[in-house]
Amino acid sequence: MSDQKQHAMPSDELLVAFLDGELEGTERARIDALIKTDEAVAARYEFLSHSEMPFYNAFEPLLENAPTADLEAILDRLPAPIAAEPAGKGWSRRGFAAAAIALVFAGVAADRAYLGMRDVSGERDGSEWRGVVAEYLTLYTPETLANLASDEQEQNQQLRNVGDRLGLSLPAQAVSLPGIPFKRAQILQYDGKPLGQIVYLDPVNGPLALCIVQSSKGPSSPQSEQRYGLNVVYWSDQAHDYMLVGHNPVDQLNSLADQVRNALAA
Repeated sequence: MSDQKQHAMPSDELLVAFLDGELEGTERARIDALIKTDEAVAARYEFLSHSEMPFYNAFEPLLENAPTADLEAILDRLPAPIAAEPAGKGWSRRGFAAAAIALVFAGVAADRAYLGMRDVSGERDGSEWRGVVAEYLTLYTPETLANLASDEQEQNQQLRNVGDRLGLSLPAQAVSLPGIPFKRAQILQYDGKPLGQIVYLDPVNGPLALCIVQSSKGPSSPQSEQRYGLNVVYWSDQAHDYMLVGHNPVDQLNSLADQVRNALAA
């Protein structure tokens, strides 16, 4: 393993996997060493590890009054990765799932969602993924992306990996944006399906993301909206939904979206 790769900023999913005790062997040792020796990695890990704390404080009173027997019966029917309780954590995913169910029993609808959750009480037209992605991007700052290694070979491999999971060709030239450096491509997950995220760092407007999910809705022309204070341009082709999201002006996003759309269709 090259020294550059050894010290590259790990993706969020790798840090969360480390946090949840899902990494083993040399990969766990590598992430552990980075957290201990790299300030940027340590700061990102600290943010991700503490991001659960406010949820616990908010949901604890509901858990105290929740119908415990009903909750436990529902939790026992959940798949193991959801119901499992990570070792050594005071606030587990099982506890968070119980809190979410407690909200339903209490008649309270959660209005915030991150990549591990979704709001099933609102949009049901297939657009809810855009809200989840937009909210997740609000966690990004320029510092989140600034220290990512800009190795062209590694970035091309990331794009191939994302394309393979989505059944889509993603050549670097097709997703390059003029004057806006490409920083990372990675696979996330939404509603049990792969979600491709290609992240850029605009020198003027900050983090910008092109996100892609598989879809059978058919082609649609670009449209724009605002979500969580971010501008969004979204469209679809025969097999995928796309969104470009960031603080960039809508006119600029539309222009960039047209460029990507035409390049991917070529």
